[in-house]
Formats: sequence, structure tokens, C-alpha cells
Amino acid sequence: MWNLCFPPATPPFTFATHGGTTRRSRAANRSTAGEFSLITRYQTRFLSRADAAWRSLRRAAPRRRRARSARLRPARQWVLSVALAAAFGALGWSALPAKVTQTATALSFRDAAANGSGIAAPVFVLRDSGVAVRFGNAELAPDGVIRVGFYDPLDPLLFHATEAISLPGDIRLLWLLASPEERQTLRERGAGLALALSHSVLAIMRSPEFVADYRDRYLALLRGDLQRAWQRTQQDGAWQELLRGYEPIVRDIASRDLRPIVEGHFRGVPMRMLRANALEIINPFGGGDWNTQPVEDALQQAIQEIRDRMLPEQSASRLLDAPPTSAFLRRFLDALGVELAQDSALKDLVGAMLFDERLRPYLNEAIDQAIELGRVAPRLLVSLHGSTDLNPVAASVIRTVVLGRPDRVVVFVSPRQRDELVALDAASVHRLERLGPR
Repeated sequence: MWNLCFPPATPPFTFATHGGTTRRSRAANRSTAGEFSLITRYQTRFLSRADAAWRSLRRAAPRRRRARSARLRPARQWVLSVALAAAFGALGWSALPAKVTQTATALSFRDAAANGSGIAAPVFVLRDSGVAVRFGNAELAPDGVIRVGFYDPLDPLLFHATEAISLPGDIRLLWLLASPEERQTLRERGAGLALALSHSVLAIMRSPEFVADYRDRYLALLRGDLQRAWQRTQQDGAWQELLRGYEPIVRDIASRDLRPIVEGHFRGVPMRMLRANALEIINPFGGGDWNTQPVEDALQQAIQEIRDRMLPEQSASRLLDAPPTSAFLRRFLDALGVELAQDSALKDLVGAMLFDERLRPYLNEAIDQAIELGRVAPRLLVSLHGSTDLNPVAASVIRTVVLGRPDRVVVFVSPRQRDELVALDAASVHRLERLGPR
């Protein structure tokens, strides 16, 4: 390898035995001497540079070792770093919600109207402004006792929120915990949408396109669905149950209201009939007509008294308010809904109307109101104060809906806020009975 990089030097002089070759030998000797000097200079320069590179490498290695050792030393720096990391981790862990329902400051409640419903984990407190803040956790014991623990039992929020109630954890919770301004805004948007829909439907039904192409087909389909639903309610015994449920009501109306009126007006009818038809009774072969004017007068007076006392309206109201009526209507509407849902011809007709470009201008007002309601409702009910963050109440509702459990949510409110919620939806607000700490 060394001979390949540095070939051996050729002697600068060559002696020839013949005189004719002396000049050629001298020229060759001169060229060889020049090559030798070039190789020698190249070899010297290469060796000097290689030696300098080796020395610089040897000098750099201790500096790297010293720098690395300086970074790794002293050991107390490592101990300090580990201690800081542990401190920050402990602070972060302490900020997480703990098992606050088992602490000494936890309270115990009982929901007498729970009816087997569960309790969601989040506990909220309503500020004076109506904004809900998560304040603790709740846990339902096997004996029905609700354990409520707070993140900070000494927080001033609890000074005014002294009433504990439970609310349904479904979509109704968003409506109940919304501020009065938010509910009023949603009412106005919903009323606008309902009004726009009614206008659009009325305009479509009066439009020449609907009258010419859809009205008769709709009437035929709806009439067939109503007949099939009525037949189904008769077959499953709903109509017979309705009539059996009406029997005691009709009997009570007849005996308590109608009978005294009829008896009072027909009590003297036989004697008046005798006086009016005395000659016909004595001479039965006379062939005259009987005078029925006393019966007609009594009947007319009885009917007039029934109208004056509004007995038909009261009887109809009693029949409509009776439990058999609501049961029958429920079963009939269920049967009608099944028939409408299974009517493929009706689905095709509705689809044809939705994609009919001729009817699209009639729906512009309703579409605008629906877009406005869809823009406002999430911002008021789901977002946090109109921002892009998720409302903690909405997060609890979403979790309950996804799990499919009818859990209720514990909320601490002031007496004024409790009365407002009861006035808004009394059936959904359950007052919790405090049992004291355990």
C-alpha cells in the first residue's frame, strides 16, 4: 500500500554502455529527477497535514469529555431537577378532583320523588346571574342516600345557594339552567320558526302547484291511513275499552244531571194530556187526533234547561278528561303513526315535494328562521358564555344521553332561583331532604 501511494525513487543518473544512448539517458535522468522531487514534496505535505489533523483530534477529545462531564456534574443539579418535577406533579395531582364524597364536609340528602333514578357525578351551583358552575361530586349510596362533596366547602358561592334540588339530566337541564334572557331569546326564535312554518305550509297548500299535483294524492293517502289505524284500534279492543270506561261516567251524568230535569218537567204531563184529550178518551171512535202539545212543551222546556245549564259541554268535558279517552287516543295515535311510517307512497310523495323546485320559494322564510334558531340555540345552551368552549352543564347532558341512563343532577340554588324553576317546570324540580353529615 505504501509503495502504491509513494513509489520508490528512481536514481537521478543512469549510465549507458553505448555512446549513442548517452543523451537519451541524460534526458530520462532529468525527467525522473523532476518526478521524484514532485512526489517527495507531495509526500511531505500529506504527512504534515495528517499529523496536524491527528494532533487536533487528540486535543479536541479531552475538551469534549470535559464539557460532557461539566454538564453531568454536579449531582445536586439532577436532584434539584427531580425534586422540581415531583413538586409540579404533586401540585397537578392535588388540583384534580378527589373523592370528595367521602370527606368529613360531605353532606347527605334524600330524593323522595326520585322513583329509581340515578344521580350524575357533577354537582352544580347557580350564581346570582344564573350561570352554572361545577362545584363538587355526588354519589348515590345503595340505600338511596345521596352523598354530596364540595371542592371548596368554604367558597362564598354556598352562602346564597342554600337549597339543594335535583333536575333531570337530559336536554331539559339545558333549558332549566339557562338564564331568563336566554330562554326568552329561544322562545322568540322558536315562535318565529313556528310562525314561519305555518305561513309556509299555508302558502304551499294554497299554491296552484300543490292543488294541481299533490292535494288529491295526499287526501287519498291520509284517508287510507286513518281507516287502517281505526280498524287496528277496533281489532285490538281499544274501542271496546273506551266504551266500557264511558259507562260509569254516562250513568252518573244521566242519574245526577239529566234525570232531575226530565222528572221536573214531565211530572204534570199526564194530567195535562188528560185534560187536553178528554173528548178523545170519552169517544175513542171519533177519529180525532190526540193533542200532544203538553209533551212537546215539557220536552222543549227540558231541552232548554239542559242548554242553559250547559250540560252537553260539561258532559263532553268530563268524557274528554277521563282516563279512558287519553288511553284510547294514545293507542289510536300510535296506530296512526305506524301506518304513516309504513306508507311508502306517502314517503315518496313527501320526497317529491321537498325536491320540487316550484315549492322552494314558499319555504324561504321558514328556512331562514330555522338557520337563525340553529345558530342561536347552541351558542346559548351548549357553549360557555357564547365562546367556543363547552358548557359543563352541556357536557354532563351529553354524557347522560350517550350512556342512556335517566340520571338526575344535583344543583344548589337560592330560594328565589328554586321558586323560578318550580314555576317553570314543577314536575322536573325535586327538593332534596338534607339528612346531615355522616
